[in-house]
Amino acid sequence: MRQQAEAGARLGEKLTQAGLLLSRNRFEEAEEIVNQIPTHFAAASIFNVLGIVHAHREQWSAAITNLMKVVEYMPTDHEAYHLLAPSLVQNGDLEAYARHRERILRQFAGTSDPIVAERMAKDCLFVAPPASDLTTIARMVETAVAAGPNHRLWPYFQFVKGLAEYRQGRFASAVEWLQPVLPRSGDMYRTVQAYMTLAMAQRRLMQTDQARATLAKGVEIAETRFPKSGKASLDEQWHDWIIAHVLMREASSLIEGAPGQTQEAK
Repeated sequence: MRQQAEAGARLGEKLTQAGLLLSRNRFEEAEEIVNQIPTHFAAASIFNVLGIVHAHREQWSAAITNLMKVVEYMPTDHEAYHLLAPSLVQNGDLEAYARHRERILRQFAGTSDPIVAERMAKDCLFVAPPASDLTTIARMVETAVAAGPNHRLWPYFQFVKGLAEYRQGRFASAVEWLQPVLPRSGDMYRTVQAYMTLAMAQRRLMQTDQARATLAKGVEIAETRFPKSGKASLDEQWHDWIIAHVLMREASSLIEGAPGQTQEAK
């Protein structure tokens, strides 16, 4: 008992020290300390902050290392899953992303929380998932849209529904869900994501001119308003910055037959 108490006290001291260093923006020192701590769920919040700090700096491998620890220590907390998915894609590790998507589905497929359902579904859809996963993902999407248009996050639910319809090959339905998202202000990343998905749906419907115009509008917003890669720290929506660029590259490839028109998020 005494040994356990002493070990607990040492752990508490290390966590307190690391937390103090974080509060002073001394991130490297905090990371060095927390990495010396044996596996313990109490360190999850510190690893989460460190993962976000590395992501803001576009240090994707380090961000992934820290966020994976949060997922390991707090397997029912969806936030770290939400940040880890785009980080893996941005780092070019699509195999790890596919494994992460499978873990998301195992952990959250049955959620009744519309916000969790929307985020987890989006994380599974922004890169085309296997057809075998679409039914499960679609159930999460339905959990989100069941919250109804009075929900404060309804435009996000509309977007993920439109993205899900597109991935399922229901292109006309995708257009119907995505078009109302475009005029909604407040989130330029959601707007660009919606433009890209709408453009792809229009192209699949052989509406080539509309698809090109829609693509161009979304790219213009990204090029004029998004933070520039490598120029400054990314903002707090860095994960949506990644998703927007992933969809932009997919849309540009489909519509123009070339890689994305923007040089960001390569």
